[in-house]
Amino acid sequence: MTTTSDAPSTLYPKITSHISEVVDSLLALNRDPESPESEVSIAPIPIIGTVKLHGTHGDILIYHDNTIVFQSRNTVGLSALKDNQGFAAAMSDKTTTLLRLRDSCVSRWRELHPNSLLCETYPVILAGEWIGTKIQKDVAVSQLSRRFVIVSLSINAEWQKDQDYADNEAPEHDVYNICQAGVFHATLYPHDVERTAADVEQLAEQVAAKCPFARLFGVDSAGEGIVWKLCSESETYHASPALWFKTKGGKFKQSSYQAPRRRIEKNIGDREDKEARRKEAEKAAQSWCGTLRLEQGWDVLREKGIKRDAQGLGAFLTWVQQDILIEEKTIIQHVEMDEVMLKKEIAKIARPWYKARVRDGIE
Repeated sequence: MTTTSDAPSTLYPKITSHISEVVDSLLALNRDPESPESEVSIAPIPIIGTVKLHGTHGDILIYHDNTIVFQSRNTVGLSALKDNQGFAAAMSDKTTTLLRLRDSCVSRWRELHPNSLLCETYPVILAGEWIGTKIQKDVAVSQLSRRFVIVSLSINAEWQKDQDYADNEAPEHDVYNICQAGVFHATLYPHDVERTAADVEQLAEQVAAKCPFARLFGVDSAGEGIVWKLCSESETYHASPALWFKTKGGKFKQSSYQAPRRRIEKNIGDREDKEARRKEAEKAAQSWCGTLRLEQGWDVLREKGIKRDAQGLGAFLTWVQQDILIEEKTIIQHVEMDEVMLKKEIAKIARPWYKARVRDGIE
């Protein structure tokens, strides 16, 4: 098992909801380093989507020596004593099944990459969603028994094409593959983001209305959205999480923030200007700091083992603020929004929400 500081992080990458960020990454990849100022033109690229499930994230890391490590979105080394919604405890009883799945994945990888060397330092990562009863609420998958659904696979420290491993599952042991719920096809138009957004948002609304994965088990109810990846022969494209994006529908769709047409002026000492910037930060916070994000922050405290009481408020506020600053960084930078003001406006929303939750004893 690798323990060096140079080893890549095994934590699952954060996926953007902004198509423009994917386009920016594409442009950077295709820019000629000898002529960085030259205009980059990229033809439309097919994209393939899988159902985004509303559960809690979980990863299974399987090393060459058969060591198995469980982790959540934010925590490495889960166990039955330090768990996330019972994920590690349930998976710990499936060692034989997990090793078989690992071996099957590696065998497939060798077939697809006959001239490549498999580095035994890196684990095979079965990244997925732990779903089912009492994990989340008000979605179709919460009506199912608890199960693990593989949504991404990493071999040789690279994310693989989902469709190449679509049959990598063990339903008899409650381990499923998200591809079994079907895939969605669309096109990324790098020079027409609005067109791309209109197409994928329509599909996300269909999933939000009826979750295709839950429907496999006879449950017709709400889903969340779709995760999109580039469908290309280029391994750089499909292996790079910077080129993945998500679209959510229904109640999961974030309120739209209408950015100002021009950058926010910063005239130091100008009281009217300062108030205008504060109001813009307030408007953004109201769009980005919704109930679903606050509930996610509340759940992160549970996942990290932080007691959800008055002492946990600081950790909660920090998570919510940083999550917004990271996810909305493109817009924040584009309009030159004052991050200090934005964090204050976020806190104005998140603090009373958290205190009310603690006061009312809501878990």
